[in-house]
Amino acid sequence: MSQAPDTAVVLAGGLGHFHGFALTPYPKILLPLANRPLLHYQARVLAEAGVKRLVLCLNSGMGPRVAEHLDSLPYSLEYLIKETSCGTGGSLKEVEDAIHGNAFWVLSGDLLLTANLAEMLAFHQEQRATATLGTLRVWEAPWEMERVEFDQDRRIKTIHRRHPAQEKRSTVRPAGLYLFQSEVLQSIPPVRYFDLKEQLFASLYRQGAPMRIWEIPGYSRNLSSIGDFFTANLDILKGRVPMPDQEKTPNPSDDNDKAQISASAKVFAPTVLGSGSRIGDEAIIFGPSAIGSHCEIEPGVVINECVILNNARISQGARLHRCVISDGAVISSGTHLHEMVVMQSLQSPKEQTVSSLWEQGTRHPGRVAGPLEWQTYATPFCQKVKRFLDVIVAILGIIIAAPFMLFIALAIKLDSPGAIIFRQERCGLRGRNFTMYKFRTMVKNSEELKPGLKDLNEVDGPMFKIILDPRITRVGRILRDTCLDELPQLYNVFKGDMSLVGPRPLSMEEMRYNPKWRDARLSVRPGMSGLWQVEAHSRLFFNDWLINDLEYVKQCSLGLDLKILLKTIKKVVG
Repeated sequence: MSQAPDTAVVLAGGLGHFHGFALTPYPKILLPLANRPLLHYQARVLAEAGVKRLVLCLNSGMGPRVAEHLDSLPYSLEYLIKETSCGTGGSLKEVEDAIHGNAFWVLSGDLLLTANLAEMLAFHQEQRATATLGTLRVWEAPWEMERVEFDQDRRIKTIHRRHPAQEKRSTVRPAGLYLFQSEVLQSIPPVRYFDLKEQLFASLYRQGAPMRIWEIPGYSRNLSSIGDFFTANLDILKGRVPMPDQEKTPNPSDDNDKAQISASAKVFAPTVLGSGSRIGDEAIIFGPSAIGSHCEIEPGVVINECVILNNARISQGARLHRCVISDGAVISSGTHLHEMVVMQSLQSPKEQTVSSLWEQGTRHPGRVAGPLEWQTYATPFCQKVKRFLDVIVAILGIIIAAPFMLFIALAIKLDSPGAIIFRQERCGLRGRNFTMYKFRTMVKNSEELKPGLKDLNEVDGPMFKIILDPRITRVGRILRDTCLDELPQLYNVFKGDMSLVGPRPLSMEEMRYNPKWRDARLSVRPGMSGLWQVEAHSRLFFNDWLINDLEYVKQCSLGLDLKILLKTIKKVVG
C-alpha cells in the first residue's frame, strides 16, 4: 500500500449523554469543545493525514440531527451519514460499499487527539499490518494497585500491595483509533451484531493476520465522562490542543451573531463567547471559560473556569466555579455551585439534575453512585414496593403452582434421563452471581453438544438460539412453548436473586461485548419476564435486545412492570 487511505469511518453512536442525562440533544461528535464541535478536531487530524471523506455511523434516528450541523464543518471533506444497528464491527460491514482503497481509518466518536496520523500510517505500511491499533499507556500508581481479598461471606482474607513489576496485565488500552486493510471486512458476518474489540480482533488473530500496536503520541483523551469533557475544554482554552479552523458563518459582521457584552462587565482570557450571547451588567467571567451561543448571563453573575453550552441562562447573582452547564439549562438567581454539573433529563426536558463534576451522576442529590450503577428513574419507594410485591407474588405462585410443578417434574423424569431442575450461574444485581433454576428442557448433555451446533446459531451477538434446537426434548418443547419451564424461578424471586420483571439474567461472559448494556442491566434485578421478551423476543437481532434492556432501565417504574406482566400473561395464554 503506497497511498494514504482517503476514507475514515467515525463510530459516532447516539446522544451525547452521560448516565441518563444529556448535555446536548445530539451525539458526542457534536459536543462543543471551546465552542467547536468535537468532529471539527477529528476532521482536522484526518484531513492532515490525507482523508477526503468521512462516513459517520450513527444510531437509528440520529442521522437528521447530525445533518443539521454539517454545513458549518470546515475542511474540504465529503461527509456520508449512515444509520447502523449491528454494533461497532457490524457497522463497518454495513458501510462497506462506502469504503474506498486498500485501507481505511476508524475513529471512536468520543476521541480527541492531536497525533500526526502520517506516522501511524508509515508504521502500518512498514509492518505490512492488516490492522493497527492506536493505544494509550495506562499508568497506575502503586497505592492504586492495592486490593482487598475476601471470601464468599465478605470476610477479609488479606490485603495485596502489589508492585507495578508484578502486574501481569497489559499496560496499554485501546484509544478508539484504528487503521485497517479492506480485507478485514471479510471477517465480519453480514447483518449481524458484531463487536470490533471483542470479536473482530479475536477473529483476525485466529486467522494469523498481522496486527500491530501503535502508541499514540501527544495529546489524546476519550470523552467518556463529564470530567473528561470539562478537562478537554480547559486544555483547548489553555492552548494544549490547537483549535480547528473557524466555523463557516453566514456573515460574521452581522450584529445579531456577535456576543453582546455590557460596558460594566469584565471578561478575562482565555474565554470564548458564542454568537448571540449576552453578558449583563457587572458580570465577571474568568478564563479559561467557554460560553455557548445564545446564552443569557444576567447582571452580577460570576463565572470562573466554566463550560456553559448553548441556550443556557445564568440568572442574576449566581456564582459558578469550575462547572459544566448543559444545553438549555437554567440556573436560578443567587445559586452558588462549585465543581458541579447541571444536566437535563433525556426523558423530560424540564427536569434537571445537579451532581458532582467528578463523580458518576445520579438523580438523588448527595448520593455517590457505585461503579456498576446506572441512571434509573425508579425511586427508593418504588423499589421497596416492587420488592414487596415480588415476595408476595412469588409465595402465592409457588403455592398455587406446586401441583403443576410436581406433574411437570414427573413428566420430565419419564421423558428423558437427567436432572429435573437445570441449574446455571447467572449475574444478578450489581454483578453478584447466583444460581438460576429452570425445569430441564434439553437432553442432559446439552452443554457438551453446544460447540458442535455453533454453525446452526440463528442469532447474532453473544446470544445462542436455534428455533428447532435438536437438543430440546419432547416435554421440553411443550414447557418452552408455554413458558412453564420458568416456574422454578419463583424461588429465585422469593430469595431476591431475581424480580418478576427485569432484564433476562445472563452470565458475565455473555455480556462482555457491550459494557454500557452490561452495566445498565446489572443496575436492576434480572427478571422472569422483561421488555425484550414481550416486545422483541421473536426477533433474532441482538440490537433489539440492547435497545429494549436500556429502555427498561431508563424508564423503570411500577406502571411499566404492570404493562409487561399483562403482556406476558397474554403471550403465554395466547
